[in-house]
Amino acid sequence: MEFSKWENDWMLRLLLPEWQGYGLSSEVAEGARVLARAWWGDDGGAAIDVPDAEALRVEDRVLGLESIAPRTEDALQALRDLAPSRLQMIGGTCGAEVAPVAHLNHRYDGNLAVVWLDGHADLNTPASSPSGHFHGMVLRTLLGDGPAALTAQVPVPLRPEQVFLIGPRDMDAPERDYIDTHPVTWMRDEAFGDPQRVIDAIAARGFTHVYVHFDVDVVNPADFGNALMRADGGPLLAEVADVLSALHRHTDVVGFSVLEYCDRTERDRDRLLTVLRAATVEGCCG
Repeated sequence: MEFSKWENDWMLRLLLPEWQGYGLSSEVAEGARVLARAWWGDDGGAAIDVPDAEALRVEDRVLGLESIAPRTEDALQALRDLAPSRLQMIGGTCGAEVAPVAHLNHRYDGNLAVVWLDGHADLNTPASSPSGHFHGMVLRTLLGDGPAALTAQVPVPLRPEQVFLIGPRDMDAPERDYIDTHPVTWMRDEAFGDPQRVIDAIAARGFTHVYVHFDVDVVNPADFGNALMRADGGPLLAEVADVLSALHRHTDVVGFSVLEYCDRTERDRDRLLTVLRAATVEGCCG
C-alpha cells in the first residue's frame, strides 16, 4: 500500500473509498474517487484504496468485518505516521469515519465536537442492527460500543456529550433509545432553519474544536439524488450549505468529511462541488 502526502499547515487530505460498510454495491467507492478528482484535482493526500469486488462474509454479526478492520488499522497507522492536526476526508460509506475521528479525538484529548450531518444516526450495535451493515454502526463504535475488532483500535472513545446529531430522521428503535438515555444533542429541521442553534449548542458544551461529518443523505432525496441511501424528508442542499458555512465561519473545524456520494448525475455533482468549495476555506481543513 502506498501513501502520498498532501499537507498545508498540518492539514491532510484522505481518500478512503471503502464500500464494504454497506456491502451490497461498490458504486459508492467510485463516487468517492470521482468526487476527490473533481474537488481536489491533483492535490491528492493519503489514498487508501479498496478492491472494487470481493466476497464478504458475516463475522461477529457484521458483514465484511474481516475486510473493514484491517483497512481501518492501515488508515490509523497512516494518520499516526503523518500526524496531521487537520483533516479533510472523502469516504465511501460512513464506516470510513473510524480512523479520522479516532485520530483527531486522540489528538485533541477529547476536546472535539462531532457534528453528525446525516439522515441516519449510525448508532446501532452488531446486536441491534437489522442489516449487519457497518455503516449503520460506526458512530456507536466510536462511542465504544461496536465490534471488538474495531473498538480496540479507538484509543480514546467519544463521550456522548461530544455528539451533535444534525438531521437524522430514519432511525431504528435501539438508536432512539440510545439518544433518549444519553446526553447526545439531536436537532432536526430547527438546525437548518437557524444554523446558529448548532453553533450555540457546541459553545454551550465548551468544545473548541469541531469535526464535521457530512453524509450527503442528510439532504432531502427529492432535492439531491446522488446519495447511497435514501432518508425521506429533510433539508434542501442549500439549507445544509448554510449550516456548513456557519460551522466554518464560527468554529474551529479541524476535520471535515464527505461520505456516501454516488456519481449518478453531473448536475448534482456540480451542485455539491459548489457547496463544498463555498463552505471550505482554502488551505484549511474545511
